[in-house]
Amino acid sequence: MNQQDRKEFDIIHLKIDGMKEDITELRREMDVAHKRTEESLSFIKENLFNPHEGLWAETKQNSQFRDDSKKWRFPIGVGFISLVIKNIWDSITS
Repeated sequence: MNQQDRKEFDIIHLKIDGMKEDITELRREMDVAHKRTEESLSFIKENLFNPHEGLWAETKQNSQFRDDSKKWRFPIGVGFISLVIKNIWDSITS
């Protein structure tokens, strides 16, 4: 191996070492990014599916309110219509 080959070998060796360092740094950055993503996903999961405070609970409360309001819609509507008819009848007969 002559001097020129040795220089080229050293340059290649340095480039390989630099690539190893870049890969190691990339792995560290990816680990940090994955941890942040896991934290974000757990936060979203907690806010969506928490049975007491999450979006799921709010949706269940909304559905329960709609079901309860449907029970009273017909009697209140009949009462209101009967009051309107009574007032019209009273105005006609008096």
